[in-house]
Amino acid sequence: MATNIFSIGQSALQAAMAAQATTSHNISNATTPGYNRQEVVQSSAGGINYGYGFVGQGTQVTQIKRIYDDLLTKQALASQTSASSLDSYYSQISQINNTLADSQAGLSPALQNFFSAVQGLASNPTTQASRQSVLSQASTLAARVQSLSDQLQQSSAAVNSQITSTISTVNSYAQQLSALNQAIVKATGSSGGQAPNDLLDQRDQVVAELNKYVKITTVPQDTGAISVFIGTGQALVAGDQVSTLVATNSPTDVSRLQVGVQTTGGGTSTIPDSFFYDGGSLGGLLKYRTETLDPTQNSLGRIAIALGTAFNQQQQLGLDQNGNPGTNLFNVSSPNLIAYPTNTGTTNLTATISDPSKLSTSDYNMSYDGTNYTLTRLSDGTKTTYTAANFPVTVDGVTYSNGAAAPGPYAPTMTAGDMFKIQPTANGAQGFSVALQNTQLLATAAPIVTAINATNNANLVMPATNTGSGIVTNTSVDPTTFQQGSSVSFATTVDTTVTPNQTKLAATWSGATPTPSVTLTYPDGTSSTVTGTTPFNYQSGMTVTSGGLTYTLTGSPNAGDQFNFTPTAANQGTATISTGSVTSAYLTTTTPLTKPTTLTYNTAAAPPAFTISPAVPAGGGTITHLDGTTTAIAGGATSIPYKAGDSFAISGVSFQISGQPSNGDQFTISANTNAASDNRNTLAMGALQTATTIAGTNFQGSYSQLVATIGNKTNEINVTNTAEKSRLAAIQSQQQSESGVNQDEELAQMIQNQQQYQAAAKIIQAASDMLNVLFTLGT
Repeated sequence: MATNIFSIGQSALQAAMAAQATTSHNISNATTPGYNRQEVVQSSAGGINYGYGFVGQGTQVTQIKRIYDDLLTKQALASQTSASSLDSYYSQISQINNTLADSQAGLSPALQNFFSAVQGLASNPTTQASRQSVLSQASTLAARVQSLSDQLQQSSAAVNSQITSTISTVNSYAQQLSALNQAIVKATGSSGGQAPNDLLDQRDQVVAELNKYVKITTVPQDTGAISVFIGTGQALVAGDQVSTLVATNSPTDVSRLQVGVQTTGGGTSTIPDSFFYDGGSLGGLLKYRTETLDPTQNSLGRIAIALGTAFNQQQQLGLDQNGNPGTNLFNVSSPNLIAYPTNTGTTNLTATISDPSKLSTSDYNMSYDGTNYTLTRLSDGTKTTYTAANFPVTVDGVTYSNGAAAPGPYAPTMTAGDMFKIQPTANGAQGFSVALQNTQLLATAAPIVTAINATNNANLVMPATNTGSGIVTNTSVDPTTFQQGSSVSFATTVDTTVTPNQTKLAATWSGATPTPSVTLTYPDGTSSTVTGTTPFNYQSGMTVTSGGLTYTLTGSPNAGDQFNFTPTAANQGTATISTGSVTSAYLTTTTPLTKPTTLTYNTAAAPPAFTISPAVPAGGGTITHLDGTTTAIAGGATSIPYKAGDSFAISGVSFQISGQPSNGDQFTISANTNAASDNRNTLAMGALQTATTIAGTNFQGSYSQLVATIGNKTNEINVTNTAEKSRLAAIQSQQQSESGVNQDEELAQMIQNQQQYQAAAKIIQAASDMLNVLFTLGT
């Protein structure tokens, strides 16, 4: 029995030693990252039946248990990878937010200063200082746009750099995991299935570190190894097999790095960015680039393209200081077309910005299956299919065709399976610059002028068939007696029945009721009057007055000679005409209204209308009434109906007539010959500041929307990140409360182990004493 007691004491002593060693191991690793507290698991060694019952045989250590909560670990991994992603996203977007919203370095002050300079030029169109101010502020604006674009490109370069470094880190951790897998499998096999706790802790710590860079999923294997998958399922480690990640150029943008994996054949397979969006700093970077960086670059480019195009179009609608049509103020980039490396054919696909106000901030793909063309908007995945007959196709302000002139066909030539990426605005900011350097080339003037007839004019026309030497001088029109819209012709005859032959004149009035009489004043001061159509004897130097028209005729007119007058008196009505403006149609019309064009009011028309001369050009026009309704004007029309306040648009010329004209009142539209002091086109440029030019808003509004969008997203990421970090801290705290080492608890356990050791020693001492007694009795 004493021997049995000795064995029991020995087992207790060994258990106490194991417990003390484990407690000491815990204490020494209290600050080791990823270490999980261990504890000794004991069980009874059983008993021997002596007939009167079972006598215990002591204790045995069955396991060194790792205190590990798989659920909490997975929760911590999920929260950590999310927090890492948000951290990465926030660090990048906050830089853009600070740049765009800066009251000094942002685009807003440059826009404001530029438009202030334009307004200053409108006030002083003839001064070189005002003109130079516009060009200087335009250069500052272009430099600011390019500076912002450069900062965005620097952010893109930073993303590339971090992608490269992150891939290197991930590959290093993958190699460590592979080595740990091998060590764990070997240790588990050689220990009879006992868990190598410290190796497991090391592997879990590597997994946790890797999880900060990419979201991972682990799958345990029967051998004790684990398989590790990243993103949405890409295998990184399978036992001791490791996949190597590489940074590879995007197939559609060599300046853009993506994540790839080396294939067994030595090639590289690109992994879509979206595979990593769910977590990790790499996912945050890629998500930031797709969700924020690219749209921001496109938004800035859209503003630059819309602003540059709007000003260029307005420049072209004006006249510069030399009276010549305006040229482009800004250089504006075109859409970027990128062929996919897998394309097998060539193409004549063209993309042209036709309406900057409808541009989106998305990129697009154009693919061809041999029959149909599919255009995909990448921001939301919207797909639209077209046949060859549909071209040219215009989507979101961009027109796609093969660039052919009318009448086409316009469908681009593509090979089945080919695909192109279209970036309408990506290069817009970088390509934005000032095209003008000469202040005289600023087109401040409008190309047309309008006027009312403010003077009296006899409007004499002598036919080319006249053969005599009659000369008309001293013409005048009395507006108080002249009937507006009427005309008169004086025809010459010769009476051969008298000697010498007598030259006679006779008046023929049109539009005057009743027919006016004719008063004759001779050179000697005498006068006489005849009825309207009665021929009268001619004397050289006589003055003729009829219906408000007065003129003096000298010389020797011959028989058949005519003197035709279409007098116009100064307008008598209250009607006025606006200064007028032109639209883009004015640049392409072959029959502009600047020849000049005269509008004469005719009360005899039903309803009253303007007689237009020359006739309305072939393209016709439109009348917009005050109530918003419209009336079409046919090409070739010579009469245009009128209601007070009507606005007219004909051949790219727009003007409005207000008030009530009198019969015969005239209005003219003609070419501007005084461009140097005209500011009307500059006023139109200034109006672009508040005009709806981009997606339902103006330039400043579009930029403010961009700033607000980035600001809101930055705040959203920050708030979400703060909440996720709080959640992670709570999980880690709970995890440490179970698996972490508490020094006070371990110290108490150490004292307990010492007491157990001492008690076990007493058992052995008691057994030894009992044996000594037995030996003594035996002696």
